[in-house]
Amino acid sequence: MQEGWGINLDYASNSRFKRIQRNHKREFVSCFNNLNKIKVLLEKGAKLSELNYHPAFFRSEGKGLFRIGESGVKSAKALRLYVYPETKTKTIYILGIGTKETQQEDIAAAKDVVKNIG
Repeated sequence: MQEGWGINLDYASNSRFKRIQRNHKREFVSCFNNLNKIKVLLEKGAKLSELNYHPAFFRSEGKGLFRIGESGVKSAKALRLYVYPETKTKTIYILGIGTKETQQEDIAAAKDVVKNIG
């Protein structure tokens, strides 16, 4: 079993991530920098229940699904990176990425994936 937390991209849409990265590069980088911050906190022993809104870019969407937003980007497009941290295997599943406009569909799709993982 691995010691630290791993990242799993099996459920991420490559084409969507490429499009978001191309159109919103600064925000995309910020989301993944924030993902790394969450990973470091988990590796230091932080509990998911302690992290909801602390840091502010990390929020629960229910059913084990979390979203990571961008931060520190001036005049940013609001992006959301949807992740499912699975504590038993210490794996952070990256499920999707989207904007405020696609939020409801993104959450519904990610929750469907979580059902298959968990």
